[in-house]
Amino acid sequence: MFLTLIFFIALSAVLLALLLLERQSLGKLRDDLSAVNHSDESTPNRRLSLPAPGRSLEALVREINVLMDQKQAVQVESLRREKALRRQIANISHDLRTPLTAILGYTQLLKDPALSAEDRAEYLTVVEKRSHTLQTLLTGFYDLSRMESGEYPLNLCSVALHTILCELLAAFYEDFTDKDIHLEIDLEDGLPEVSADAGAVTRIFTNLIQNSLKHGGRHLEIRQYAEGNTVVTVFKNEAGGLTESDIASIFDRFFTADRMRTGQNTGLGLAIVKNLVEAMGHRVTASLDGSLFSLRIYWNQA
Repeated sequence: MFLTLIFFIALSAVLLALLLLERQSLGKLRDDLSAVNHSDESTPNRRLSLPAPGRSLEALVREINVLMDQKQAVQVESLRREKALRRQIANISHDLRTPLTAILGYTQLLKDPALSAEDRAEYLTVVEKRSHTLQTLLTGFYDLSRMESGEYPLNLCSVALHTILCELLAAFYEDFTDKDIHLEIDLEDGLPEVSADAGAVTRIFTNLIQNSLKHGGRHLEIRQYAEGNTVVTVFKNEAGGLTESDIASIFDRFFTADRMRTGQNTGLGLAIVKNLVEAMGHRVTASLDGSLFSLRIYWNQA
């Protein structure tokens, strides 16, 4: 009887101790939750913990910490998107303001009744060019936003890349000649057609050619060949202003290597290329070897 009493007293003491530990854990858990709810950006990684192990609460604490990790990831991504949006709005405002300022300035000059016919014609030409620049900017912004939201219409069919690329190179021949750019073209014969939208392919190649004319130095190499089940298009040119760190951002909208914005080069060209290539189910990469910049598009065969 005496031993039984001692046993029940000991058992009661153990249960009381466990109860106290449980209450202590619950109290600390409540305090931690309150601290987390009122934490600021200086303690973003604060998490819940228990003063003593307890199976009944450990699972709960783990689940709460997982939810907190997910919440923090959402907050970080939200802040990143917000900063990117503010930066994009600033870039768009700058890019639109530059040609608009020129148009307004020359419009004021055209109001001068004493202006000679020669000067008037020159100013009108400037206004027309800046208007076209503005139209190009607005079209680029609009189309890129539709691409990123999945609203850009694409009609996939079998497309001969060779035909489109050759036609564009012929159309831009005088531009290359005027800039004294040496072309090295190697297009493999008999390449299979690829699954793509012909209009999108035309825009991709046009953007790449225009990018080379603006930033490609005096030499441009264009190659096209088969590799496994893909057709690879390569644009390679000199790019002394690029660095390895730039390559990671080369397809970002508004990226320009010289960081100088003139209103005529928004950095949308390669962003549009990447969006169109991937929207059609293909892949594009960029690399830098010394001063040579290479862009490769891997087209899936039709």
